[in-house]
Amino acid sequence: MPIRHTYKGWYWGSKGPFASRAKAQQVAAAAYASGYKEENIMDKNAIGEFVGNLFHSATVTHFMHLQTKSYAQHIALGSYYEEIVELVDSVAESIQGCYGEIITGYPTMFANVGTEPLEYLKSLQKFVADTRVDMPQVSNIQNEIDNVATLIDSTIYKLQFLA
Repeated sequence: MPIRHTYKGWYWGSKGPFASRAKAQQVAAAAYASGYKEENIMDKNAIGEFVGNLFHSATVTHFMHLQTKSYAQHIALGSYYEEIVELVDSVAESIQGCYGEIITGYPTMFANVGTEPLEYLKSLQKFVADTRVDMPQVSNIQNEIDNVATLIDSTIYKLQFLA
């Protein structure tokens, strides 16, 4: 289960609030040491939306890449759309391999490509941060999601400071 922070304190899943992250981690470690095992349940709709939106971001940023008049945006967006598909594919395959199920529930509608590139990437940054808690918490899958977040963050840097 994920460790998260709210205005009330730190939680491990539904357990808490705890005064510190360390205490929430201590409770989690004790539960696992006592034999606690997470249920192997996959939320196909949440995962489908996560994967679908990130795959779609390749198309949106590719259009932005072709439309920009800024060389720096052109390069930053080109790097993003070339790398994101492989990273998201790795996330999807890891989830399917870990859970032994095929992802379904992909979204049917996607965002407008008329958004400014920096604004769009910041919305993806928020989307990944907000929805990763709904993804499987298996460490290797979260590491794959970290790679996606890193690509988004570095693209934001390029768009914000190198344009």
